[in-house]
Amino acid sequence: MFRERPRIESWDGAAVTAIDIGGTKIELALAAPDGEILGRARLETRAQEGPGPALKRVAGAVGALHRQHAADRRIVALGAVCPGVVQPDRILLAPNLPGWEETDLAAQLQSATGIAAVAVTNDVRAGALAEARLGALRGCRSGLYVNLGTGIAAALVVDGRVAQGAHHAAGEIAYIRPPGTLGAWTVTGHPHLESSVGGNALAERAANVLGESLSTAQLFGRTDPVSAHLVHQALGALGTALVNLAVFADPDRVVIGGGFTASADVVLPVLDAYLRTGVPFPPEVVVGEFDRDASLHGAITLALDTLGPPDGGRLLDLCAEGAVR
Repeated sequence: MFRERPRIESWDGAAVTAIDIGGTKIELALAAPDGEILGRARLETRAQEGPGPALKRVAGAVGALHRQHAADRRIVALGAVCPGVVQPDRILLAPNLPGWEETDLAAQLQSATGIAAVAVTNDVRAGALAEARLGALRGCRSGLYVNLGTGIAAALVVDGRVAQGAHHAAGEIAYIRPPGTLGAWTVTGHPHLESSVGGNALAERAANVLGESLSTAQLFGRTDPVSAHLVHQALGALGTALVNLAVFADPDRVVIGGGFTASADVVLPVLDAYLRTGVPFPPEVVVGEFDRDASLHGAITLALDTLGPPDGGRLLDLCAEGAVR
């Protein structure tokens, strides 16, 4: 059972905390009710230690941010995001956070920080939330936010709301099966698309073929025939997946986020060409306004939406119902 959302008498003197948990680092922010960031911090995740030690360090960092940047304010809500399928009471399918599956993130953060209102969601849907409310998806009746990087995922925004799905797994396009791949779903699952064109997969393929260790940005910047072929294959698979998503969702706009945006001059023209030739009503393709920290801004928005304004309405209506504890 979920706790009733707290209500506050006034936003005066209030602040919210946002936490973006990644496989290697954790970003934190303290924000005012208007979304202004008052202070930020970064920690190593050390995911292999498990969630307990990491969340203990997070609680300490939240306290330090509060003392350093907003000692005269009270923290009234917390928004936290991380990879995987983030359900209200557990995390599933999060290979970048080994040992974190089945963690009740909201309850553990409540216990560690003492903050009563905690909202949690997936990091990519949080990025879509930021873009829908404050960024490149504002005003779109239907929009897609696509994160391209180490992980491959997407989020659908319809009339300003981010779709969650029946199991909070909407947009997990890493599991799309490219043509010719067969096999049944297993308990562990296999992210076919991500394993083919995600950042780690591309780096591994480049190392095997070229004999060099390259980042995706370095690979996208190469012009030799072998590198160009690797890039062509990867963007072809992504373009095909994006066409299928756009045919289904009929978006006004497709917003690209994640590490691949560092090579937007290479990536966007290819994806745009696929959409223009493969979709009845082609959407425009743009880089997100929050190209580096969309998830953190989404976590701020999530926290603000948790409480609603003092008049009892909703400051934002983009938080998934049932994701607040």
